[in-house]
Amino acid sequence: MPGIEPVAGFGPEVADGAELTHMVLLGRAIAVLPRSLARPQHPGLVHVPVADAPRSALVLAWGQEDRRRLVADFVASAVEAAQG
Repeated sequence: MPGIEPVAGFGPEVADGAELTHMVLLGRAIAVLPRSLARPQHPGLVHVPVADAPRSALVLAWGQEDRRRLVADFVASAVEAAQG
């Protein structure tokens, strides 16, 4: 918006990737994403690798009482993928 200067650390709140994409396309946001999400999902988006960015941790979380087989299989697959 003309006459309004952006302030570092403040911006639109988004609930999901679709909203984030929309805000970026409108010029209201930029995003720092993990490499796994870096491929533009829309022809109007551009990504630039941040070569000197520190590595980050990927964390899985689930309910302590959740004993579903689907959850256990997902966790096992994620651990296997992270090790490979």
